[in-house]
Amino acid sequence: MDTTMAMGLIPEIRNLSIHAWSSRGSSAAEPFTTASILISPIVYRIGTNAHFCELSVLIAGRLSEGSAFDVDSLDEEFLWNSYMIDPLIKFRSRLAVHEKGTLDASHMLTSAIRGFVSTILIPPSSSPVKATRTNLPSGLTLISRLSCRRAGTRFNTRGIDDDGYVANSVETETTFYQPSGLCFSYAQIRGSVPVFWEQAPGLLPGQQKIQITRSPEATQPAFDKHFEQLSLNYGTVHILNLLSETKPGEVELSARYKSHVARNPLNQILDLEEASDHRELQMSHFDFHAETKGPGGYEAASLVRRLIQDRAEAFAYFLSDEAGLSGSETVSTEKASQILPTVVLQQEGVFRTNCLDCLDRTNLIQTIISQMAFESCLNHRTERASADFWMRHSSLWADNGDVRSNSSLCLSGLLSN
Repeated sequence: MDTTMAMGLIPEIRNLSIHAWSSRGSSAAEPFTTASILISPIVYRIGTNAHFCELSVLIAGRLSEGSAFDVDSLDEEFLWNSYMIDPLIKFRSRLAVHEKGTLDASHMLTSAIRGFVSTILIPPSSSPVKATRTNLPSGLTLISRLSCRRAGTRFNTRGIDDDGYVANSVETETTFYQPSGLCFSYAQIRGSVPVFWEQAPGLLPGQQKIQITRSPEATQPAFDKHFEQLSLNYGTVHILNLLSETKPGEVELSARYKSHVARNPLNQILDLEEASDHRELQMSHFDFHAETKGPGGYEAASLVRRLIQDRAEAFAYFLSDEAGLSGSETVSTEKASQILPTVVLQQEGVFRTNCLDCLDRTNLIQTIISQMAFESCLNHRTERASADFWMRHSSLWADNGDVRSNSSLCLSGLLSN
């Protein structure tokens, strides 16, 4: 592998041989890692050190805990081969500490996620973060993890189950790594409307009638479980509902969604003097089709910025930097191995975006939110990204949308262009 790739956030995928898929082809400037099922641990580089990385866990979580790969922290919601490795994990739990280390070093415990991983190398001339001590490229990476709890294709799997898991639940993480040691990460989630509903397939648009299958009273416990888990994982949750305000089925779903949010404990204001912004669960509605049907087309989707700007700023983002290195300092390999990233900022909340299928509309809005988060990071550093950088960013998200549509619908995303 080219040594310049070895400085990217995810330069090498180990044992990637299952359902490899790419919509764009490959070159030095294109994503060089794209797949629907991924095997980890993978090799990645944080600054001067190579680590083995567990794909089922957010990069922010790995760096905060000081461990790139920890078998004990595997996230089973995104672990598609948990039933296969469970005997090995139980065997490992009975080993001594040094024996666990030996087993982990062998990389025999292999985990698999389903989703999307792709990295684009950003040349120094196009990087929005300028480095003083290196001319190596930066890495812009997108990682999407599909939950294995309620998986299924369009029409066959909708809504929520009794355990609080929803269909088409995906955690997507945007990361940017600069070889000088800066690491940015921002997480978002998507998922089906968390009520009990189904939709019969039909050959023509409009024939797929939406049917809500449980009463509000029977739905609320599962609804509360869903958002309680999201709150534990991400902190404050802001729902961004993209359903239509005119289509009968989507209007009914939105109404039920709002009523359950109103009853959810996270939506209650414990202190009457607090502003509504302090609630742990909030909801905004953005009728995607109505907003983009005018002459501006899909460019009008950027109007969502005004709706969520305040919450986006409050949620912030994850940022780490390497401690102990100055801009011109040269260090030995032994000293470099002791340098750990320092967490500068933590993401304090998450946007949960949905449309009907959680595919095209959702992917485009998440692209905009991802750009908002990184723009905020750059603004705090008094830096700006070029149009070329944002084109690369949009290309990554378009590929992500295509992979999600391909696995759910068996066709490319309608909005990827």
